[in-house]
Parts: sequence; structure tokens; C-alpha cells
Amino acid sequence: MVAQNAMWAVQFRSYGAPEVLEVGVAEVPSPGPKEVVVEVSAFSVNAVDLQTRRGRMRLFDGMGFPKGSGVDFAGVVRAVGSRVGDVEVGRRVWGYLGMKPPGRAAAGAQYVRVRADRVAPAPDAVPLMEAAALPLVGLTAVQALRPLKLRRGDRVLVVGGNGGVGSTVIQVARIMGGEVDAVVGVRSDAAISAGARQVFDYHDLKPSDIPGRYDAVVDAAGADASAYRRLLKPGGRMMAIAPGAFWDILRSMVSPGPVIRMVSGKPSVKDLVWLAAQVNAGDLKPLISATYTLDRIVEAHRDAESASAAGKRVVLAR
Repeated sequence: MVAQNAMWAVQFRSYGAPEVLEVGVAEVPSPGPKEVVVEVSAFSVNAVDLQTRRGRMRLFDGMGFPKGSGVDFAGVVRAVGSRVGDVEVGRRVWGYLGMKPPGRAAAGAQYVRVRADRVAPAPDAVPLMEAAALPLVGLTAVQALRPLKLRRGDRVLVVGGNGGVGSTVIQVARIMGGEVDAVVGVRSDAAISAGARQVFDYHDLKPSDIPGRYDAVVDAAGADASAYRRLLKPGGRMMAIAPGAFWDILRSMVSPGPVIRMVSGKPSVKDLVWLAAQVNAGDLKPLISATYTLDRIVEAHRDAESASAAGKRVVLAR
């Protein structure tokens, strides 16, 4: 039985495969002056969670074990700090913790302590369980597309359009006025649900075989970014989200053509508010591949590593 001042938290005590994950115990957090404590309803599984668990983020994830897991969430505010004036107890919120050491507990916990400027009101149009699929991928999509300065009617190609990030990029690009095509792997349903006009299977079609040219390309897969760069029109722009594009980005700096830029999502109340408004308007929807109960957290990570993506994977906290 969990003590009154203790809570459950998804943790790992060594780096490794999904099987290192467990539902452990941590102390219920209290908010600092500029923080809030949120009772988590659901959290999602992101690539950064997998990388951290494998030990590939050691420079950023602090010292010691156990370490918590999870970076974005949706839930209800249960406590606020003394210098928080715009977030009320009982408010439904969603948020992203950002790149910070997880400590013994992170977003995958009964309660999460987070800076007040990293949460915003969750959309009212969907349950919190669905809202939890969007914070990090939504922030990444907005922050990747905004610098591309899309104009209405611009042709946009999203590489990796079936994953959680890619399917969200498709939706946000359409909201911004783009006409969007997607490159996918085994599954195309998420890209089609997101509103892609044409879907190309990279198993069947080389980048050079894709017809037409694009005003903007967003690479959410990190596979052969240089080849997709060649599909840009003169003056076209390209943004990479996947770390696998790193060497292609370097090559683009010393070869003719546009430089590939890279982005990773950052906490932003302004962007979370914008995303919530799009959800409430019915223009943006959480695309969920699967939901898992807490006791299936190992399975959630295993599927994220091995199964074909078709939207986000969400873990129900309660």
C-alpha cells in the first residue's frame, strides 16, 4: 500500500530495453513559488522517452537512479505556488516539461510538478486522455512550420507522415494554408486521417520518383533528407525534426541549394493556447495509435520501438 505522502511513478533503475521500466514510488511533490502540481490523467510516449531510457541522453538526464519517465501530459491542477497568479486549482491543463533531468518522477506519475509557464488550459473539445497525445508533437509541429512562413496554397511534403509528429505536422500545415502530401512506411492511415492529399510509400517509391516539386519539406523521419531536399522548388525551405537528419543538415551547409534547418519542440504557453484553440475549433485532432493502462507501460515502450507508427501512444494514469 502506498503511503499518504507517496505516489506511483514510472521509473527505471538502469538503462536498457523496455523491461527496465517499473511502476515505482516517489514522494508527492509540493509546488515551488512559480510552479504548479498537476494530477496526471494521461501521458504520451515520445521518442525522447525511448532515448532517455536507453541511456542516449546521459548528458541531460542527471545523476543517479531511479529515474522517472515521460515529458508531456494532461491533467488537473491540484496545487499552485505562492507566486502563480494565472493558474487555478481544479483547472484542466496540458503541458510539456522540456529538456530537464527527470529526477525520480517525471510526467509519467500520479502527480507532476511543473513550472506554471509550461502548462496551459487543455482543450475542452476532447477528453484529457486524448489531449495528452498532443503537447510535445503539437509544439514541435508549430515550431517547425512557423519559420517556413507558409503561404496559402504552398505545396508541403511531410516525410514520416504516419507517426505522431508527422501526422500532427500534416494537420498544422493544412491549418496554415498548405496543400500537404506525405511519405509513409507500412501504415498510411494516420497520414490520410490527418488530411494528406497524396500518400507515398517509401518502400515502393524513391524520393526522385515523387512527382512535382514542393515549397516546403518537413522531415520527421530522418531518412535520406538530402534526397527529399532535391524535391524543393527554387527558394524552397526545409525543416528537419528527426535527429537522424544531422549529417544531411551538415552537408546542406556546404552544397548548393537551401540549408536544412533543425528544430525540437520547446515549452510555450502561447503555442499550447493556439493548439487548444485549433482542437476546440475541430481543425486539429489527436491521432492515437493505441492506449495503454499503467500496468502495460513496458508494452507501450516496446510497441513504440518495434511496431509501425500510426499516431501517438498514450498511457492512462487513472
